[in-house]
Amino acid sequence: MDILNSLSGGAVGAVMGALGSAANRGVGLLELREKRKDRAQEIAHERAMLEMAQTSKSQEALQAQRLAQVQGSYAGLNASIEADRPEDSYRWVAAVRSLTRPVLTLLLWILFAVMFVLVYQSGGASDRSSQMIASSLETISFSAATALAWWFGDRAPRP
Repeated sequence: MDILNSLSGGAVGAVMGALGSAANRGVGLLELREKRKDRAQEIAHERAMLEMAQTSKSQEALQAQRLAQVQGSYAGLNASIEADRPEDSYRWVAAVRSLTRPVLTLLLWILFAVMFVLVYQSGGASDRSSQMIASSLETISFSAATALAWWFGDRAPRP
């Protein structure tokens, strides 16, 4: 088995992880565009409401309407915040959740190192078990590189 062939799985994995991060950023940009469109519509609606308020004869009715809008807006905001809030749980549960990705990435790289040593020690033997180990090494190399590229690509500094 060729060492270059084994490591090529890692290179492809890194590229796939980077592509996954780029796709994640692309989706984020699309979401931002939609949020901006929604905000522009809200601003246009507020301007229309203000124009209507200026022409309105009854200031009390306008204030009541505006109060209802603001209360509705805050009710929607509170509902959105509540939906995004993580479940209340024990501290250790939150710690396990936050450590899952880094621990899995580390374990993949440890598994890659162990498998690499096994392949290196086999000396290119062509029996079936050596071929299975070499194939596993290629798959683990791909997975480890993908996980690492995704991990750092997903946590890039935000502008």
